[in-house]
Amino acid sequence: MPEQRSISADGSAESAHEVEVFPGVHERRYFLRGSLATLAAVIALKAAPNGVLGQTAGNPAGATGEMLGWDDFLKQAVPVAQQLFAEPTFSVDEYLYRIGSLATRLKELPDSKLGPYTSVDPRVWFGPSFRGASPFFIIQWRMEPGAFLPPHNHPKASVCTLGFEGEVRLRNFEIIGEAPAYDSKKTFQVRETRDETMKHGRIGTLSPVRDNIHCFRVGKEGARGIDINTLHGEISKFSFLNMAEKPADPEKRIFEATWNPELGQPPAKKT
Repeated sequence: MPEQRSISADGSAESAHEVEVFPGVHERRYFLRGSLATLAAVIALKAAPNGVLGQTAGNPAGATGEMLGWDDFLKQAVPVAQQLFAEPTFSVDEYLYRIGSLATRLKELPDSKLGPYTSVDPRVWFGPSFRGASPFFIIQWRMEPGAFLPPHNHPKASVCTLGFEGEVRLRNFEIIGEAPAYDSKKTFQVRETRDETMKHGRIGTLSPVRDNIHCFRVGKEGARGIDINTLHGEISKFSFLNMAEKPADPEKRIFEATWNPELGQPPAKKT
């Protein structure tokens, strides 16, 4: 079981090396304040092991369809990601599904240190599992029975989610028209684009232009998996959403929503 520790909601950094590498999760090597998509850009990328960088995308080791250990997955996924990112005709969807196809072959996940997202739901745990010389970084998550991670967006980012243990309901949404600014209380509409049950070996993806809002809910069993995150532009703040439970238009699966940028953020300091 990963080491369990409380995650500070205090936004102050203890040193120049302490950052928040995921919403509500801090480390000295630790986690990020800001966007679910800000992670990689704020962290200074450390060099990956020689074995990872030594692989070439044209000749990945063990490319025979067998199940992959964590290190073998990185040895294949990192050079593939680097090659695709460098192509002038780069396609986000091709990138997501190429990396995702390798992730479905994972037979293990690392024993990463996870911390509870106490400001949203303490039954949701996050921690970084990979931050190397690659276009992507990987966050491991664990959700205890009954946990819920509310709808949130990933501006200028793509995510490939892999289910590894248990089952989690993963829903995706897209904004209809133009959304108001985060600090607005104005209601806007979103359309549900996907609603699926993630089990072991299944993936779900989102990109900057499709399915960019998602939420997670687990039942009595709980669940565990990873998010393979990639930035596609400058850092942008994310926001949670307050969303109506019942659709305004059931046939088209359209829901009314408002932004909730305060959720998950450290409380304002008293003056």
